[in-house]
Amino acid sequence: MKALKMAMIGALALGVSGVATADQYEDAINYRQAAFTLIKGDFGPMGAMAKGEIPFDSKAFAGHAANVAAVAQMADNGFIDGSDMGDTKAKAAVWEDRAEFDKQMKGFQTLTQELAEVAKSGNMDEIKPKFAAVGKTCKSCHDDFKSK
Repeated sequence: MKALKMAMIGALALGVSGVATADQYEDAINYRQAAFTLIKGDFGPMGAMAKGEIPFDSKAFAGHAANVAAVAQMADNGFIDGSDMGDTKAKAAVWEDRAEFDKQMKGFQTLTQELAEVAKSGNMDEIKPKFAAVGKTCKSCHDDFKSK
């Protein structure tokens, strides 16, 4: 799993320059989908720990939170103008109400940074509310800007 994450992070890093290539729209879609795949991969274990489905491991949780915070800072790079066509679940609302999308994305980025900081404490009583806030902002953005 770690090797897969590293490969995807490398692909994301290369994707920054790839967004300006001839097939820039497809590259942008692939970039954002890779970013959200990485976020989902780290968010799942954190959710399982927060729900008590798996034992809480403070070091692992903090690592997952740091990963999510880092990738969240890059996720919006894949939402370039014109990348609303093709194999994407992004709604037209992303581009039609860009100010609201950007506001929600910035909120997500801020909350993931805050989660990464509080996760370092190892105190689940402090972590759970911040984790819930991140989950709430994910849901809100999905409701407004992602097709099912």
